[in-house]
Amino acid sequence: MQKILLIFLLSVAAFAAGCATQQYDPATQAKLNEIQRTIPTCSGDKECNAKWETAQLWVVKNAGYKIQNATNVLIQTYNATGSRVDIAAQITKEPLGGGRYQFIANIWCDNIFGCRPNRLDALMDFNRTLNAVQP
Repeated sequence: MQKILLIFLLSVAAFAAGCATQQYDPATQAKLNEIQRTIPTCSGDKECNAKWETAQLWVVKNAGYKIQNATNVLIQTYNATGSRVDIAAQITKEPLGGGRYQFIANIWCDNIFGCRPNRLDALMDFNRTLNAVQP
């Protein structure tokens, strides 16, 4: 019994270590860098309101789930369920100080083989869409 427990604990430790040091292929890392570099921001009511409306419209057009909550700082769809490839989304409007805000998107699906559209591609599209807004 102790031997089985030891093997189990070593397996869990090895799995945890693998997760902590995850390496991405160059294409994935480039997308992650692009997403981080292009996080949409705004300043002033006019620009922030225009981008927030665009964020909500982006979710309506791109997520496969209906919006469950929409406030002045949160847009959230229902959770992804049932192994569907459709994306679910949560968008937050977070203060940076000095009347500036950033829009952070979290996109996921409930399918081990991936989402449609691809999660990282959807995040890049969200950032591009909001960054293109000119009030």
